[in-house]
Amino acid sequence: MFHFTDIYGIMYNQFDTGAGSRTPGNVCIPVEGRLPGTSLMGREVEKYLRRSTEQGRTVWVRIIFSKQYREKITGPEPVPERMEKFMSIGIVTTKYGRLKGAELSGKYEGITVFRSVPYAAPPIGNLRFAPPQDHAPWSGVRDVSHFAPRPYQAMGEGGNFEPWATDFYFDGFTPMSEDCLYLSIATGASEPGEKRPVFMWFHGGGLSTGFYSEHEFDPSELAKKGIIVVSVGQRLNIFGYLCLPQLSAEQGGHSGNYGLLDEIKALDWVRENIEAFGGDPDNITVGGQSGGTAKSTSLALSPLAKGKIKRVINQSNLAWRSTFKTMDEAAEDAKKYLKRLNIDPESSVEALRALPPEAFYSSEQLPMGAPGSLPGGMVWDNYAIQYQSNIENMEAFGMELDYLSGGNVGESALRGFGLGPAEPFVSAADFYHFMKEKLGDLYREYNFEALYPVNDDNATLKSRELAARGFSSGFMSGVITNRYFGAYRKAKGSSANTYSYAFGHYTPCLPEEKGTYRDTDNLLAWHSSELWYTFASLSETMPPCRPWTEVDFRLADTLSSYWANFIATGNPNGENLPFWPESDDAFGWMFIKEEPDGRKGLDKLDQLALKVLMQDQNLPKISL
Repeated sequence: MFHFTDIYGIMYNQFDTGAGSRTPGNVCIPVEGRLPGTSLMGREVEKYLRRSTEQGRTVWVRIIFSKQYREKITGPEPVPERMEKFMSIGIVTTKYGRLKGAELSGKYEGITVFRSVPYAAPPIGNLRFAPPQDHAPWSGVRDVSHFAPRPYQAMGEGGNFEPWATDFYFDGFTPMSEDCLYLSIATGASEPGEKRPVFMWFHGGGLSTGFYSEHEFDPSELAKKGIIVVSVGQRLNIFGYLCLPQLSAEQGGHSGNYGLLDEIKALDWVRENIEAFGGDPDNITVGGQSGGTAKSTSLALSPLAKGKIKRVINQSNLAWRSTFKTMDEAAEDAKKYLKRLNIDPESSVEALRALPPEAFYSSEQLPMGAPGSLPGGMVWDNYAIQYQSNIENMEAFGMELDYLSGGNVGESALRGFGLGPAEPFVSAADFYHFMKEKLGDLYREYNFEALYPVNDDNATLKSRELAARGFSSGFMSGVITNRYFGAYRKAKGSSANTYSYAFGHYTPCLPEEKGTYRDTDNLLAWHSSELWYTFASLSETMPPCRPWTEVDFRLADTLSSYWANFIATGNPNGENLPFWPESDDAFGWMFIKEEPDGRKGLDKLDQLALKVLMQDQNLPKISL
C-alpha cells in the first residue's frame, strides 16, 4: 500500500488547457500541493478523469513515485531516473485505421518509424495505369514496422555502378512489387497535436529507379532534431509514366503522370493524417535529390497542390528550366518501347493490365530518353502539369515558396554528363582551347587565362570546380543558376526566401581504393554523396566502405541542422552555425566544405558565369 506522500507526479497522455497543462518537453504534473487526502484517487485527480471522460477523451495515467518510495521497494537506484523524457508516440490512429511502428533505441530513443504506411490502394489489377485511389480502412492495429517492397524497375539489381553500388546498395535489395504506394514516417513526437514541421522526401534514380528506404536517407537524425520525415514510395518508369491514347480516353483526356498523381495523393494523405503523428499539416516542405528534384518540383508547382506546401529543397537539380513532352510525343515514345517488347501498342487497356509486370521490361535497356527507351518522364497534360515549362509553372504556383537548392562539385563537368569521373583535359592548353570555343568573345573580354589560371597537373580538377560554379554543359548547371533564380524572384516582388549552395566536401575513401573508380581524387564530391551529410545518416559502420573522420561527423551535424532549420522556418540559419546568406539581389550562396563558407556578391568569375547563363534565350531576364 502506498500513500499520497509516496507520489512524485502524475503523467497524462494528452494536452489539457487547465492548470498544470502538458506541453511538449514536460514529463509529468507534480502533485505536491495539489492532491488532498492520502489515497491515490485524490479529489483533484478524480475530477480531472471525470471531466476528460465526459468530453470523450481517452486518458491514461502514469504514476511517478517518489525516489524514496522506489528505493524502499527496490533498493537504491544505480542511475538517476529520466522521468520518461524520451517517450515514444506509441500506436497512432489515422483516418483509415491504427498503426504500430518500430520504436528506436539508444541514440534515437523516443523516435518511432512507421515504415510501410499505405496512402493509396495497391495500383494493381484495374488500378494499373490509373490514378491512385483511396486505401480501404482496416480494423485492428496494422504493424508497419517493416519496409514495403520497392517499385518495379529495371535496375539490373540496381546499383551495379560505383560508387553507388558499394555505398548505397551493399546489402542487396528488397523484393519488387507493383504494390508500392507506401510512406515511411519518422517522428519524435510523444503524442498527436505537437505541430512539428513535416519534410516529404522523394528519392533519386531519375523517374525510373530507386526506392524510399535506402540507407543514405535514414530519417533518424532529422527526426531527433524535431522534424517529421515522410519518405514517399511511388510508381516509377513504365508503371508511373506510360502515356497512351487508349489510357487518355479512359481517364478524362490525360494519361502518363501516374507517378506524379501518386505524389499528390501522398501529399493529401499527409495533410489529412499527419497531426496524428505529431505533425503540422500547414508546415510541409517537399524535397528530393537528382530525380527526386523532378518529383518535388512538379509536385510543388502543380495546380493540384496549390496552397498545400510551404517550401522546397532541391538537391542536384533546381529543375526551374525543365520542360515537358506533350502527351502525343510521350505516346509515340511509349509505342516504340512497346513494339520493342513485342507488345501491340494498340492493345486494349484491359489487355495491358492483364500482362505480368515482367513483360514490360527488356533485357537490353536503351539509354534513358532515347527513342524506344523505357518510359520514365512526366508529360504536359494540362491537368497535374498546367504549363509546358517549369518557368511558367513557377510564375503561376511557386513564387511564394521558400527554396533551398544546390549541387555537388563532382557531379558537374565542362564536357560529358558529369555524374562520374569527367572526361579529362590532358593539358592546360587543352583546357584553354575548350574554353575559348565555349566562351567565344567573352574569352578575350574577360581575359580568361588570367582570370582562371590552371596548369597541366590541375586542369581537370579546376575544370570541374569551374563547372560547379556555373559553366557546366550537363544537366547540373552550376550554382549560378540557383543564385540567379533567387535574385529573379526578389526582383519580381516575391517575399519567399531562396538559399543556394555548392557542396564541395569529398567523402574519404579506403587506402586500397586509391587509383580505382572509387578514388576520392576521381570522384570529388560525387553525385548523391551529400545525402550522408544532409540526413546525417553516416555512422562508424554506415556505410561499411567509408572511413569517416571527425570532420565528416561535424559537417553532417552542421548540414542536418541547416536542413532542419529551413524545413521548420524557411531559413537555414541558427545558433552556432556559420551564416548562410540569402540568394537575393546580393546573389548570396554557401560553399559547403569542411568549414562552410557563406559568400555574397558577384566576383569577376561569377559575372562571366552569369553572362553565359543569360545567353539562354528561354531564361526570364531581370536588370542586373
